[in-house]
Amino acid sequence: MARPARIAFYAPLKPPDHPIPSGDRQMARMLLAALGRAGYDAFVASGLISYSKRAGLEHMEARKADAAAEADRLLAEWARDGGAPDAWVCYHPYDKSPDWLGMRIVEALGIPMITVEPCKTGQGEQWMPWRAEAQAGIAMADLNIVMTEADRAYLESFVEPGKIAWMPPFIDADLLSASDPGGDLWPAGDNPVRLLTVGMMRPGAKLDSYRVLAAACEAIAEKNWVLLAVGGGPGRDEVGAMFAWDRDGRVRLGGEKTTEQVIALMREADILAWPGCREAYGMVYLEAAAQGVPAVGLNNMGVPLMIEHERTGLLADPPTVKTYAQMLSRLIDDATLRRRLGDGARDFALNERSAAATAKRLRELIDPVLAARSA
Repeated sequence: MARPARIAFYAPLKPPDHPIPSGDRQMARMLLAALGRAGYDAFVASGLISYSKRAGLEHMEARKADAAAEADRLLAEWARDGGAPDAWVCYHPYDKSPDWLGMRIVEALGIPMITVEPCKTGQGEQWMPWRAEAQAGIAMADLNIVMTEADRAYLESFVEPGKIAWMPPFIDADLLSASDPGGDLWPAGDNPVRLLTVGMMRPGAKLDSYRVLAAACEAIAEKNWVLLAVGGGPGRDEVGAMFAWDRDGRVRLGGEKTTEQVIALMREADILAWPGCREAYGMVYLEAAAQGVPAVGLNNMGVPLMIEHERTGLLADPPTVKTYAQMLSRLIDDATLRRRLGDGARDFALNERSAAATAKRLRELIDPVLAARSA
């Protein structure tokens, strides 16, 4: 019986065992598990991080030197123990974290490279040398698996179409567990509808989402709801100021929680209220959906990939404060609608976007690559 293909998995931005939780880390963990579910012998090749906050060429050269040293170490190790992989899968290479390690490994071993969710960021001119490095790795890959139309359009500017394939964002419910969030964090009220928002409090798109949420909540202050906002970051005081209009204690900033604590809070919530300004897609929507919680988001960027309007939640279209407030109000007022959308959300997450469905898609995409190289 032939052994399963051995796949080296690498996430240059944030490895699966990184101590700081994020959507990137969660997707890396789920993708690694999905490769195993698909029948591959998948393992984390390295915890080396190529990400840099600064664009200086000296930082780039330092990261490249680290990758070269790590590649030499891995190649020597595999030469000794016979553990060289049959393919290299890189999750999320982009401008700030090119896959220098993978480029050296696949050239040395003559194995195929596959990227998942390759993309770019809207950085300034100083990051262009980094983008060129990231593009070099993406272009040499045998296959690039994209999860958004924006990423597909970007890749089509320098990669031949035959090396680009689609796979939707997914969730592995088996990796989701709940733990005590640390007491009752919900604001008090007379049987209110519980709104939960989960998002880091940092400048940029995240704080923009909080601005939309705060303004929308103020616009529907007469409704019977309470809001628990989970997340930490340098913008916490700014977020608090956004809700300064709340004089009744209906809004609470719950601080940063573990993924397991967030899942427990989702199971207590009635609505996930996260606008998702400029979200690539937002794993939080599928995490809530897997708990049967409908979401309200903005119809922008990748949010419609995660919320199906009138099936798993509601989308504010056009994506404005006014329409977001209207969608929140509608769902707050209608318990029957909340139940229907919650059922639709659970079905969407646990069936259409499940780990099993993703494992099947990965086999469809990766097996031909392996077969072509072996031929």
